[in-house]
Amino acid sequence: MTNQEKLNQFIEHKGLVFGIAYRMTGSVTDAEDIVQESFLRWEKTRETNIKSPKAFLSTIAARLSLDSLRKAKRKRETYIGPWLPEPMAPASPEEEPDSQTLDLAFLHILEKLNPIERAVFLLRETFEMEYDSISKVVDKSTENCRQILKRAKEALKTSRRRYEANPETRKKIFRDFLLAASKGKPELLVPFLKEEIVIWSDGGGKVNAARIPIYGQEKVSHFLNRVRANPLRHQLDFYFTFVNEAEALIGYSGDEPAYFQNFLIEEEGIWKIMTVLNPDKLTVFKNKQELLDKGLIFPLENFLLFPNSYRKGVPKWLNPVVKLVKWAVSK
Repeated sequence: MTNQEKLNQFIEHKGLVFGIAYRMTGSVTDAEDIVQESFLRWEKTRETNIKSPKAFLSTIAARLSLDSLRKAKRKRETYIGPWLPEPMAPASPEEEPDSQTLDLAFLHILEKLNPIERAVFLLRETFEMEYDSISKVVDKSTENCRQILKRAKEALKTSRRRYEANPETRKKIFRDFLLAASKGKPELLVPFLKEEIVIWSDGGGKVNAARIPIYGQEKVSHFLNRVRANPLRHQLDFYFTFVNEAEALIGYSGDEPAYFQNFLIEEEGIWKIMTVLNPDKLTVFKNKQELLDKGLIFPLENFLLFPNSYRKGVPKWLNPVVKLVKWAVSK
């Protein structure tokens, strides 16, 4: 096999390697490091020893991810405030939806599991690995892996994501919620929030953020209203996008990402809001102009004015209206 053929095989499975690493670690940065290390090990391995490149790379990625997760677990015990997964780069809403394990809330729920449980659960449930292969990754017997999976499922049973609304319903709820939020009255937000609504905030000790989750319609609506009134927030420009298969807002200070919110929306309303303020977790949004040029983020006022055609841009003659809406949303 030539070097080019070997490189092509790795490229073919690169997405799988990243997918395993990201779901295991909840970190884009760590996942990218694991992809790089997997490539180096792939390059050094004699191809005569490899029967299935996919199985080989999956195993490497899973082992590296497990090592990374074990190290991260110790760091997260001393993390200031809630730890949330690192968002992925924005995606086009037309892309084929991925597994539900990509949503930030579900990745956050996986923190309930220890590293071995998380590895077994994801490798079996998401990537459909055979137990023989999983046992080699976690260094447990196949029967033990079956028991670990059973325990993991039981631990997650009450926290699994429920029925998600269809895209049009989600879009309407989200837009109506944002318009209500612009009026500065917390009681107007309540109809768009589920009774069990919870908002999580991750500042990592680097940015001021709520240190505990906030539950319930009344508390969440008042909290969101206080956040909206913060003068620092008024300095941000907001963009609408899709991240981790859900509607999201990105706030920029100039060209620097400073604010991210991900919304999980069901038929009855918004179920969870994940807010990431830690700048170390916002690096995927750094190149604002590139994201705009690719049509992956959109000025929030475009979405609010033209929810069904925001991707086409706004005619110049409507710029005064757009500026007015932008002012109303940010103030």
